[in-house]
Amino acid sequence: MMVYYLILFVFLFSAVYFSLKKEGKINLFNGTLVSAFLISVITILFYIKFSDNSLNLVIQKDSFESFLSSDLDSRNQYKDSVEKLIDHLVEKENSEAGELYIVARKLKNINEFVLANQLYRAIYTQYKDELDGDIIAEYAQTLFLSNERKFNDEINTILDHALQKKALNPSALTLKGLSELENNNPDSTIEYWKKAIPLLNSQKEKDELNSLIDAVKKAKNQ
Repeated sequence: MMVYYLILFVFLFSAVYFSLKKEGKINLFNGTLVSAFLISVITILFYIKFSDNSLNLVIQKDSFESFLSSDLDSRNQYKDSVEKLIDHLVEKENSEAGELYIVARKLKNINEFVLANQLYRAIYTQYKDELDGDIIAEYAQTLFLSNERKFNDEINTILDHALQKKALNPSALTLKGLSELENNNPDSTIEYWKKAIPLLNSQKEKDELNSLIDAVKKAKNQ
């Protein structure tokens, strides 16, 4: 960063100096040199004040793309910049739901659930009444996964909200069934999972959930 500002200073100083100096030899102690120096310094200070945040944001976005494309072992080197980018998006007054959601979804897709959840939480807090059931279900899912796969009152409340918005959301139904199983309500678990099966995308997912239903029934009858 310092090298960048040094190069910018030299460029500005040279441009200003030769613009001010019309004739004669360069005198290290003349007024033209002092004026060029002061103008260049003042310009750099204004530039730093008004554009440093933008420059940092560009660096953070570059780090974010590198973070997304890196394997799990290589991500740590970019994590600080990614966390600063997330803080910036969450704290920005004019952040739109779509902007937050794109970043959240990308993080969710690479299993960075703790980071993704910060953005989903911001979306839910700011746009709760406007969100559809699918996005609310995604929030509940990342919250569950970032909470070491443990349910709590907050997760259950958000799940209920997701199902109120969209009663036939497969991820919300599956997760709600798991929550009911944790609360020793196997009948409710089976009911939720049976609703989820026709909504799943692949036969493999359907077969796995059917197997879980059979396991719950077996445990219930023992």
